[in-house]
Amino acid sequence: MQFLKLDFLKNNWEKLNNIKLQVIIHTAAMASIDECEAQQKLAQQINYQATCRLVDIAARRKIRFIFISSDVVFDGDKGNYSETDEPHAVNFYAQTKIAAEKYIIENHPNAVVVRPGLFYGLALNSRPSFTEIMLQHLYAGKQIYVFTDQYRTPILVNNLVSALWELVENSYCGYLHLAGPQRVSRWDLGKLLCEIFKLDENLLIPVKSQEVKLLAKRPLDCSLDISLSRSLLKTQFVDCRSGLQLAYR
Repeated sequence: MQFLKLDFLKNNWEKLNNIKLQVIIHTAAMASIDECEAQQKLAQQINYQATCRLVDIAARRKIRFIFISSDVVFDGDKGNYSETDEPHAVNFYAQTKIAAEKYIIENHPNAVVVRPGLFYGLALNSRPSFTEIMLQHLYAGKQIYVFTDQYRTPILVNNLVSALWELVENSYCGYLHLAGPQRVSRWDLGKLLCEIFKLDENLLIPVKSQEVKLLAKRPLDCSLDISLSRSLLKTQFVDCRSGLQLAYR
């Protein structure tokens, strides 16, 4: 089993053709929404162009391709989005992801476009998850501003990994939503963290989206319907309380 970083691919595309592969799980991305808005050319190169090149290789060599997209491809007007709902971008990050999704579906018959909910849990060698950052601040006695009007269906990263490995052996192709079973705001999650770990809830400062000036717009409700993934996979998607206790026990 080989894991390749995006840096490897910059000058080694031809070497990729010499590696024996059964599946590509493409997780690399420029994931900061505001950074994508500020550096649109770079975001286009990483999130769209590099993805297209990988897909072309996978399709030519008949390698199964699993792409990690985002729940933020939806505009957030209604929430509880299913795989049949049309995505609509409200920021440049979402534009790059939607374009990559479309290219994959149109050019590779053995591909899955995974739209995960906001993931939480323990990070290994990457930037800490938002729940880790919240816990760090709470344990340090620092105030945290948390949105009360942005809703997601967060997924424990362990569940996400388990579901992705299942998809390696699964024959399903197309769009698939992987998320937790609860629609919550970051305010809800912050209160839950305080309750579970006996931390000071007064450190949580509730704010609404319009009160904070961000470079890029965020959708208000990009919660996901996971009925299809539940019918296809054995992975049990845990609720937020169980997931936080599993992640940080």
